[in-house]
Amino acid sequence: MQYDQEKLDQISDYIQAEIVGQAAHYDEHKLFPLLFINRLVTDHKIFHLLHQTVDRDSGLRTFLEVIRLLSIEFSSLAAILMTQAFFAIWLLEHFGSPEQKERYLDDLLNFKKIGAFAFSEEDINLDKQFPETMARQTDKGWIINGRKQMVSNAPMADVLFVLCQTVDQYGKKDMAIFVLDSKTPGVQVGPTIDKVGVRSMPLAPISFENVQLTTDQLLGHQIAGKQQYTQSMIKMRLAISAQSLGIAEGAFKKGLAYSQIRRGFGKRPIDVSINQLRIVDLKTALVACEAYYYDYLRTDMSDEREVSMLKIITSRLASTISEEVVRITGAYSFIGNDDIERYVHDANITKEYGGKTDRLKKKIAEMWL
Repeated sequence: MQYDQEKLDQISDYIQAEIVGQAAHYDEHKLFPLLFINRLVTDHKIFHLLHQTVDRDSGLRTFLEVIRLLSIEFSSLAAILMTQAFFAIWLLEHFGSPEQKERYLDDLLNFKKIGAFAFSEEDINLDKQFPETMARQTDKGWIINGRKQMVSNAPMADVLFVLCQTVDQYGKKDMAIFVLDSKTPGVQVGPTIDKVGVRSMPLAPISFENVQLTTDQLLGHQIAGKQQYTQSMIKMRLAISAQSLGIAEGAFKKGLAYSQIRRGFGKRPIDVSINQLRIVDLKTALVACEAYYYDYLRTDMSDEREVSMLKIITSRLASTISEEVVRITGAYSFIGNDDIERYVHDANITKEYGGKTDRLKKKIAEMWL
């Protein structure tokens, strides 16, 4: 299994030198970590890993490892980067037309433009239903109306990828993704949504009122939204798995360190026999999950059900470890800027982001029906 180990070593050194200890401040004040992003993009060319033509699988594996390493310390930063990567760059790279790539791809790769994928709608299961956001075909192109409930990076976005139900001039319904500038007339980004975890990544609704688009703004100039959405979600769930592993590793590492701190009186948490057993159980679960994750990365990384199972397992592990560490360490979980409570909240977000767990389980179970 190949990685760009030199790049990983460089990024790991940068994380240790500049990012460690910064997450709590950024998340508390909901600050967009532009300084760190610019360094990672400019100095380390992280998005170009997804743009490799020689060995794309190696580039993808290396990028996922960057997400894992970042999530150990600052999972909000990882979430912003993987949203740009898979909900903008990857979508455009794999499905965009030559003209669309010429217009947007270089700026997205270099973070001169920020992308956002507007697909989520309240109470809509996109695996089984059309989105309610509607694109009606006209003689001049398309007119979009509707509202997307929660769009990651929306308040900062320059380029929007919008999943719509399409109705052509003959009344035929389908699904498509459109590419448009966020300043297009009729596009309105709503107020930023406050959330408990991954607080540095902005989230907001977007509404579309009589937004007029040309036929050239169909992603790839084709109505293929179902396939495009599904493939992008597979890659995003893989990234969430990497993020969840990082959160689990970070929570375990910090929890273990806190459990070894000597109190002013009495035993350290790790001196208690039951806590030793709990910590061993957590480490065992972490090692097993890592083995499953890295084994899957040896495949072509494209199986929807396998990736969904991986996302369920890793996100559950992140929640389990972070919550158990809080119980083991008690007040020591909230020392300094590395409070484990933040890991708990971030882990809970991973269970919702990229598809709720119960919905993914139902999708997996379809193979046995």
